[in-house]
Amino acid sequence: DLSNESFPWFGVKTGNVALASDVRLLRVNYEGELGWELYHPLPYQRQLLDAILREGEKHGMRLIGLHALESLRLEKSYRAMYRDMNPELNALESGLERFIRLDKGDFVGRDAILKYKERNDQRRSVTLRIDTDGASTFANEGLYSDGKLVGRITSGGYGYTLGHDVALALLPERFARSGTKLDVAILDDWKVAEVIADSPYDPTSARARM
Repeated sequence: DLSNESFPWFGVKTGNVALASDVRLLRVNYEGELGWELYHPLPYQRQLLDAILREGEKHGMRLIGLHALESLRLEKSYRAMYRDMNPELNALESGLERFIRLDKGDFVGRDAILKYKERNDQRRSVTLRIDTDGASTFANEGLYSDGKLVGRITSGGYGYTLGHDVALALLPERFARSGTKLDVAILDDWKVAEVIADSPYDPTSARARM
């Protein structure tokens, strides 16, 4: 039963899919639409994919490529490991603050986060809107304020649903407020990058909860 009542968003179940009897299903995905992730023994993979495509054909299911997935996850401000998140960044710098509950007891890293929050040079992961009619950002482009380097883009690309470029960036806290405008050079073409709220596409995740 895949209904909202039986299998809500962020739910986890173990069940049968095609010939596999020990598949773990998670109602989460990396592109912000209604979907599931399947975790299973590797030998089942080809058979599971064939079965899902066969059943999905009647509903218009098609495979998508990594470039499409990258665009969709940027529109949802979903961070990518080793690009927007890495072992050198703490959870606050990685845009994961909404998942942290400092008032719910001790956990590994809690003291480090509390200590970081006392600093006056904190950085934050933010979402940017960039209007460009040419090449898109990708990663590591510098962000400038009044000609001074203040941060960098961690990943970026064109948002086909939104109709403009979207990027994730690491910025000092004073530049991380919505509406802040910075300059970025894309192949020597200077553009304006504006800090916007996270998840510009479907900010309430209504489509993932359908």
